[in-house]
This record gives sequence, C-alpha cells and structure tokens, in this order.
Amino acid sequence: MVQIAFLRWLLGLDRSDKNVAVPVEVAPPPPQPPAPAPVTRVACPNCGVVLDPPPDHTRLCPRCRRRIVVRHAEGRAIYLTEAAVEVFEAERQHAIDELTWTRERHRWLHLARLAGAPADRRRRVAAAPLTAAAVQSSRTLYLVAAEGAVRTARRDKHWEDVARIRRRQAAALFEEAGASPPPADEIVTLYREGVAATLRALAAVSREAELVGASCCPACRADNERVFRIADELRTPRLPHAGCPRGLCTCDWWPAMRNPTTKRRRRRAATASPGSAPVDALPSADGATLVADAAADPG
Repeated sequence: MVQIAFLRWLLGLDRSDKNVAVPVEVAPPPPQPPAPAPVTRVACPNCGVVLDPPPDHTRLCPRCRRRIVVRHAEGRAIYLTEAAVEVFEAERQHAIDELTWTRERHRWLHLARLAGAPADRRRRVAAAPLTAAAVQSSRTLYLVAAEGAVRTARRDKHWEDVARIRRRQAAALFEEAGASPPPADEIVTLYREGVAATLRALAAVSREAELVGASCCPACRADNERVFRIADELRTPRLPHAGCPRGLCTCDWWPAMRNPTTKRRRRRAATASPGSAPVDALPSADGATLVADAAADPG
C-alpha cells in the first residue's frame, strides 16, 4: 500500500489535495551488534593445544613444555612464543616512539611558529618522515628562530618580547630535560635573561620593582610584595628562587607603586622693619600658617 500511495503522489493524482500527507516509509533501526564473547579458551602458540583456563602470566605449556610468554596490550592478553617476543617488543617500542616523536615535533614546531620561524621551513620539517632526526630538526629550527627574535628585540629595546621569548625557551628546555629540579645552569641563564628584560622594561617607569611571589614554596612566599631596587636585581638576580620545587618558579616583577611623600613648605615669618607695626599670623584652611605683613603707617 505504501508503494501504491507513493506512486500516485509521483503521478500527481494526490497533489491537488494539500491535506494529503506524503507517505514516507521509515526504515527500522539496525540491530545492535552482539557484545563480543569473553575469551575463555586459547591455544598454545607452540603446539596448539587448548589452554583451559587461559594463563594470566608466563608459564610452560602443559603438553610441549615450552614457554608461553604472556604480554598485555590495550587491556587484553597476548600469547607469544619466546622467538616472537623480540619482534613484539620492537613493534610496541616503535609505536611508542612514533607517539612520542609526533608529540615532540608538534611542540617544537608550535614554539618555532611563536618565535617567528619561516612558514616554508616549518612545512618542510613537518613533511619529513617521522624519525628522531626529524624531531631534532624541529627543535633546532625553534632555537635558531628564538635567537634571531631575541637579537632583533634587544636591538629595538623591546624588552617585553625578550622576556617572553627567553622565559618560554627556558620552560621548553626544562620540560625536555624532564622538569626535574634543579634546572641546568644554561636553563637558569636563559630564565634570568628573561627576568632581566622584564626589569629593564619596568625601569622606564620606576627605579624599584615589587616582587609578586608564587605560593609554591617558603622562599617564593617570603618575597611576596617586597620592593627591591631594579639596579640591585640586575646585578644580583634572585629569580628563580634557589630550592623552589618547581625548578623555575612563577614569581614575577611588577612596577612598585609607592605613594609619594608630600613635603610641606614652611614659610618663615617676615622680619619686621624698625618702626613697623606688629605682624599678624592668620591660620589657613589646611592648617598651615600664613604670615601677613602689616606695614606701619608712616603718619
């Protein structure tokens, strides 16, 4: 009946009546696939005898007395011969390396883009076969771009750019090294170069800077909201704090906002000339004393 009604609608026999609904045949939803049955029986990879129950660890086959090596991957057990273990471990290590290389190359290329590396070079490195050498190439591309950007920013005295690039570079190298404190000396040098650039930017508006300390360790908390002279900090930098559990603490410098002290000018009373009238002192509205000279009338 549905086919006949649809045919009549196509031929225009039912189109004159707008109240007639177009017949539509709705297909039933597909059946859900059955859940996979749990593995209850496996065979020995050496002789093929059924192992019931399946072994959950490496052991000898009860029939051929040869070793059955059990490995686990993606939540399931894999049964191997001793000869196949080396191939299995190599393939699994290769899969792990590919994931690591993919993540590391993406991170270095992202940093290279932020540092201003040319787009064509980034595309060329990204299109190279995924190997450890490709990851090293992306790392080199970023470091070269960072050095060039720092030289340009330092020449133009864009200290905010120098601070951002150097701190980002120190954090990237610290993460590459495992983020285990204390950081290496070359990483601390890069970080302090970024801190010095921040202080040079603040020196344009103030001679002092306020340290905004993080809450990660007692050293960072102790210096919070303390004010230091910028010239002293440039000679002997205190950041990053020694012994900070983060290695590179997140403390930062802000311009010191001190309230300027108002000095009141004290006016000395005018000395009366001989024969002049006494001087009258008049209090002002703000509490200061205004002195008025009363000139003597010569008559």
